[in-house]
Amino acid sequence: MSTLASWLFRMLTSVACLALVASAAAARNPAQTRLDFVMFGDPPLELPPDEYRFREGSLALWLAALKSPEGDLRQQAQRTLVWAHAHGMAGIEAAVVPLTQNLVRDDRLVVRLTAAQALVALDARQAAQALFDRAQIDGLDMAQLVEPALGRWGFQPLIGVWRRRLADERADRQRTLLAIRGLGDLRDDTSAEDLLRMADAAFQPADVRWAAATALGRIRRSGLEAASRRLRTRHPPASLADRLVAVRLLQSHDSPEAKSLLIEMAGDAEPAVVAEALQRLLELDPPRIVPLAERALTTGDVNVRRLVARGCFACPSAEHVTLLAGLLADPDPSLRDEVRRLLEQLAGSADWRADVVRQGERMLGDPRWTMLEQSVVLLTALDVASGRLVELLSHPRPEVYVAAAWGLRRLGAEQTLAPALKTARQRYEKREELLSGQAGQPNLDDQLAHLFEFFGQQKYQPAEDLLRSCIEKDATIPHARSAAIWALGFLHAGRPQPELVEALQERIKDVELPLPEHYWVRRFSAVTLGRMKAVAALPTLEIFREPAGIQTAVGYACAWSIEQISGQPVRPPTTAIKYHGGFFLEPSADEKR
Repeated sequence: MSTLASWLFRMLTSVACLALVASAAAARNPAQTRLDFVMFGDPPLELPPDEYRFREGSLALWLAALKSPEGDLRQQAQRTLVWAHAHGMAGIEAAVVPLTQNLVRDDRLVVRLTAAQALVALDARQAAQALFDRAQIDGLDMAQLVEPALGRWGFQPLIGVWRRRLADERADRQRTLLAIRGLGDLRDDTSAEDLLRMADAAFQPADVRWAAATALGRIRRSGLEAASRRLRTRHPPASLADRLVAVRLLQSHDSPEAKSLLIEMAGDAEPAVVAEALQRLLELDPPRIVPLAERALTTGDVNVRRLVARGCFACPSAEHVTLLAGLLADPDPSLRDEVRRLLEQLAGSADWRADVVRQGERMLGDPRWTMLEQSVVLLTALDVASGRLVELLSHPRPEVYVAAAWGLRRLGAEQTLAPALKTARQRYEKREELLSGQAGQPNLDDQLAHLFEFFGQQKYQPAEDLLRSCIEKDATIPHARSAAIWALGFLHAGRPQPELVEALQERIKDVELPLPEHYWVRRFSAVTLGRMKAVAALPTLEIFREPAGIQTAVGYACAWSIEQISGQPVRPPTTAIKYHGGFFLEPSADEKR
């Protein structure tokens, strides 16, 4: 390989290694703040999950297909068995013998590969020798499929092969990586010196060095400090791969020297190195992160910022509460959510509640929409009211105006009802304009739904005409219409009105294609009829109540309402029995019966 080609190869593998480090440095949280709707829990509904079964005779068909003269049928049967095992099919161990026969005897590689895949999925340890033999002669695809499983099973002949592979400079790089990872998983101390040699070798590809350092760091919990320092101070200046390997070697170390090295590496110019060092320091000694916090926050890497946030949380102070509050505007939505939850936890302590509230109120004046959204949610979770929420109902960003509406509903301050209704009317009238170009959630539909729930919970009669206008069919705002109908049940609890009763029954009955009514609207129409004690609606509710056992939200709502009106108890929800299907071979209609 030419010098230039070698250099390019090392650069590419270094980049790949860096991407691996950055992605693994911290688990990601959901990317959007989730705000609850109270209507879905009032009345509460818990339907059991559907129970899926395999039709009788399916396994026998697939076992027979394993012995078919047609290679395609054998292959499909093997893939199907993997899926069926993952979905709980009983008796599937009967496939081990024919699968092993296909692995050993079939002349098509794809059939042997799918047979091996099935044997690994079934944890068929009795086939270990056959799998091992095939992994030696059937190429890299077979080895990558089989060797990790044999390692988990502690198959001794493979462990010897792995150890020899580390010392063989002619070994295929991918097979070498398999050996490195497998020996690391096994905590094989016999291979430690070979792994250290590979991790230290500048001529090795970056991914091989990284894998060797990872494996060695799992095997040795002490004694690698000198190797780490040597790599970090290597001359000419240590490469990125050197520094990544240096920090990775210390992943299980906890000595004072290791901590000092990690602190040094937390000041590295490369975020991937910083993230690795901070992660270990966070596990060992969170206060060590504190002096590094402000500098680390300027790296531009979300993994580093996340670790700094966790370090500040672990060592709370007024200064760290301020640092955390600043991260409520972070560009990464998952970090914003995580930081808000950390602040909520800190506020659970009397020592820090005042500081958290102070920061939250200060951030309500921040111009950044990210900060506004999170500070609204934070203060609402802490039951801290603010007149600023009414102003934010008209903010240009959906995330902010939805959070403001949710906050008003959760806080339930009577003095905010009138201005909230005024805004709701204005925005409902402009709903077509406001909804255009706003695909996905959150949006105006969510905001109106939270406000309508607010009016219902407070039994705010001035909102009735607006709520009634939402009964009319409109596919663009299903949440808002559902909430409006739900709210009307509180405004008219125990007092049915004929026109309203008739309109809600029409919503329940609207099931005709091509444009049936949204099932949320049908569900809450039934709930409101029950709250109103609408005796006249009983025939309609009976039609949709599912007398054999509740299986849907609409059926439950109808049964619940019948109970409110007549006292007839709701039958417990039933588990819906469904059958897996769409397989390449299925029992005939006669067999299914």
